[in-house]
Amino acid sequence: MKLNSVNPSAGVEKWLQQHVPKRIRDRSDRILLYLLASIAVVYSLFPLLWMGITSLQPEQLLFSWPPQISPELWTLTHYADLIETNSEFFLYYRNSVITSTFATVMTITLGTLGAYSISRFEYMGREFIDSSILLIYMFPAIVLVIPLSVLMNDMGLDNSWFGLSLVYLTFSLPFSIWVLREFFNGIPYSLEEAAMIDGASRMQAFYHVVLPNALPGIIATSIFTWSLAWNDYLWASVIMTSSQMQTLPVGLSQMLTSANPPWGQFMAATTLVTLPVLILYIFVQDHLVKGFGAGGVKG
Repeated sequence: MKLNSVNPSAGVEKWLQQHVPKRIRDRSDRILLYLLASIAVVYSLFPLLWMGITSLQPEQLLFSWPPQISPELWTLTHYADLIETNSEFFLYYRNSVITSTFATVMTITLGTLGAYSISRFEYMGREFIDSSILLIYMFPAIVLVIPLSVLMNDMGLDNSWFGLSLVYLTFSLPFSIWVLREFFNGIPYSLEEAAMIDGASRMQAFYHVVLPNALPGIIATSIFTWSLAWNDYLWASVIMTSSQMQTLPVGLSQMLTSANPPWGQFMAATTLVTLPVLILYIFVQDHLVKGFGAGGVKG
């Protein structure tokens, strides 16, 4: 026996098409789209906005109720106190900048060369490397904590900027090769051949022809690697056991271990930590979207 099924949404859609003009329906769709986008933007940015506002409020207003989105009194006291009483904060800042820069430079250097070799050359194991490049992302990072920490200790690279950067390279290099490989596949080989016919070596053609065309992918992987190293807590707390070598996420967590945490200074510190990454994202967002989009679509 055949049952007659009724789709309520189809009935509503048919009624709207018959009784509501298309111009009004299009306008309603746009309004709904803008409303949803506005809610998503406010939901995403509100924690950052609240963090910045809190860092500029006097101590007595931090826990006032109702909370003040626009306080009557603004102050830089928390920033001044952070500079005067927490000199370790800038030590953590230096360590984070150095390890993030090391990890990014190594990832881009090795990632571009590795992706170029997979894209352009034929050799034994190339297909296996190409198909298993993202295999490491199937395992949780905690599984690798003991092996990598023992390896870094045996090599004498614990409590060193280079050792922590090597750990970040373990996770950022596969993604870098995966994204850049697709960019190199999309660059016609005839462009390199034309450069080499004009007298350029392969490396000169790679540097002057291939790399400029793969710039969105290079920027996307650079931001990914920088963010990975800048925000990491797990590996920094395991590899950097010395208080002089700890990075910002570990240092910030230690500000909250006392019985009376300095919330104002903590918000000022987190604002100073967030600003460089936020500014970097704003300047390169076009390249970032293009790079991740190309990698996701082509991959």
